[in-house]
Amino acid sequence: MPENLEKPEKPDVKAERGSFPGQELSVKEAEALGYYDFMSYLGVPYYHIGGLSSTRKLAEFCRIDSSKKVLMVGCGEGFSACYLAKKTGCSAVGVDIAELSVRKAKERARKEGLEGKVEFGMGDAYALPFKAGAFDAVITEFVSQFLDRDRAFKEFERVLKPGAYAGINEMYREEEIPPKASEEIDRAEKIFAEITGLPFSLPTPEEWRRGFEGAGLKDAAVRKFRPSPGLEEIKMLVEAMGGSWKFTRYFAGLMWKMAGYTLSSRKIRLRFRRLGEGKKILLRKKPTSKYVGYVLATGKKSED
Repeated sequence: MPENLEKPEKPDVKAERGSFPGQELSVKEAEALGYYDFMSYLGVPYYHIGGLSSTRKLAEFCRIDSSKKVLMVGCGEGFSACYLAKKTGCSAVGVDIAELSVRKAKERARKEGLEGKVEFGMGDAYALPFKAGAFDAVITEFVSQFLDRDRAFKEFERVLKPGAYAGINEMYREEEIPPKASEEIDRAEKIFAEITGLPFSLPTPEEWRRGFEGAGLKDAAVRKFRPSPGLEEIKMLVEAMGGSWKFTRYFAGLMWKMAGYTLSSRKIRLRFRRLGEGKKILLRKKPTSKYVGYVLATGKKSED
């Protein structure tokens, strides 16, 4: 495993209990967290709309197996990295700019007995703390759409071994959209940018392809999918959580903690209300959601 991952600094918050059982942070401390740190603190396992089935498909497209070393950029609280390590036998490294997310990821790896197999640390997508040619695959899930693709994809290409794959699990918007629907999707993009404090846009499939090709990645393949949550996805999540009892306890705790902060904080209520507005436009509202989906895209580093 890489030796040069930064150790995250301790978050500048005190571990004071909130007003509801299970709240480790006070309402003011929770309000002060960035969006992704707050979601990691709550325990949200992942954000990508394709679920675990899309994670597994992307691993297949990137030829990930027990012999591979995988870098996950924007790892969040480490759920997908740990999932891939268990499912494929690969070794995984996750980096993120959110300190609390990295701390939660380390806790997850320890609880799941993956120390030595999975490692997490602070890392910037534009200046990854690794030598050139260090990884057999570089993956992002619901991360690259917040990034400058030219800068990030060139950095992904740098740390890949010759012949290795970069893979993304990200959202897209169609090229041709009626003006009214396009305006609504634009509004949803602004909502997500406002909530996260990050630039947010949905590239077209062709823009994703050009991003890979511009970074020098070969054989770019962009596969379009529509979100289709169902019973099979729930079964996969239950299995990944360690069974129905652990799954139930995990999500009961998550919902209880979320409810506590929502009831206690107008700021957090507004954040979730705005998040709901954006999700409705992109995922549930028929006149707009039919023009939005996710891509599993891959590109290969030249073997020269």
